Amino acid sequence: MSNWRGPGESGKARAQRLRIRPWRDPRLLVGVLLVLGATILGAKVVAASDDSVQYWSMSASVRPGDPVDRDALRATSVRLSDATDGNYLRVDEEFEAPLDQLVWAHRVEAGSLVDKSAVVRASRAARSQLPLSVAEGAAPADLARGDLVDVWVGPRPDEEPRHVAKRVLASVRVAESGGDSAARGGSLARTVLVNVAATQLEGSVVGTVAAGHVTLVRVS
Repeated sequence: MSNWRGPGESGKARAQRLRIRPWRDPRLLVGVLLVLGATILGAKVVAASDDSVQYWSMSASVRPGDPVDRDALRATSVRLSDATDGNYLRVDEEFEAPLDQLVWAHRVEAGSLVDKSAVVRASRAARSQLPLSVAEGAAPADLARGDLVDVWVGPRPDEEPRHVAKRVLASVRVAESGGDSAARGGSLARTVLVNVAATQLEGSVVGTVAAGHVTLVRVS
């Protein structure tokens, strides 16, 4: 019969295992470092993939000749192709002049991005009056000075309808409706004067309205 002398070596091993703290376990530390590294790497990948840029967009619609108001502009993050990103105003770009010296060159609808041609110096936004020969029934009967109209041009009634009508001017303001003078002269057509910006007369607008059948559609 042998005498019992305590837990011996096996008891010491168990005691040592009990004294090890979980947060000092090397395997736990390695796991935490791996998770932390994966999180940082994922954040960098997401940030690198977000190549959107902030552009100016419209919070309200504007008309040609209206002054540029900061309240009408808002920053919008958009991802555009290389072929189109140079056409619109970025938030980090400077305007060509202080806002109080700028006007809108053409109508821009609410929610649209601001293209670079839409904002010009007030001195460049010289306005002209374009005469339009409008046949009876091709304009609202009560057309009046100050109305906003879209100008559509199509084939004349005596021409082959080779082309469909197209809008050549958008949201231009009527300076003279010509209704009274046409009624006094007994004419079936009247001459309507519309105010247009110099930028709106680029291209073949004048030739198109002179050669085609003009129809005015009131928009306001």
